[in-house]
Parts: sequence; C-alpha cells; structure tokens
Amino acid sequence: MTQEITEFVVIAPASMGKAAEYAAPRIIERLRRSFPGYLFHLEPYGPLAEEEEFVVLPMMGTIGEGVAPLAAGETLMDRYPPKWLLEAMQEMLREFELTPGLH
Repeated sequence: MTQEITEFVVIAPASMGKAAEYAAPRIIERLRRSFPGYLFHLEPYGPLAEEEEFVVLPMMGTIGEGVAPLAAGETLMDRYPPKWLLEAMQEMLREFELTPGLH
C-alpha cells in the first residue's frame, strides 16, 4: 500500500540560531502559501542541521490514530516526493529573509 507524502519536517540552518525559532510561524506560513496541500513542521535546532542551508525531510510514514491495521505481510510505504518538489522547497527557503513584512 502506498500513499503520497504530504508532510515535511524543515530543519533550520545552525547559523540561524535563535532567529529560526522566532521566525518559525512566518517560515511555516510562507511554505503553506507556496505549497498548498502540504503540512510543514519547523525544527529550529537539531542534529541534522546544516550550517547555512535549510534541510527538508519528507515524513515517510504514519503511526497513530486513524491508521488502518495492516494485513499480514503488508507494508505501508509512502511514495518519495518528486525531486523537483524538494528542490522548489529548498529554493523558496534560500530566498526567505528574516526581515519582518517581506514574506
């Protein structure tokens, strides 16, 4: 069974420091406007952070309420998002400025 990935975790660059936490609502809102139909979560700090670049990670599975039990031998594998989509998200994040009111 496969399904489209609709949720992403965005890890802020380490160089942003505390500014990423303050800007999180604006970053998430900009992503939602630019990529309707997808959900985003921002992690302002993390072990996977790059020094200068945002990291976009697709959430590849679902665990919890609302998930139907799988039959014996059945796996739940989400389809990896198209490369162009991840590249477009990365490009939008590169252009994001922390100055209030610009986005």
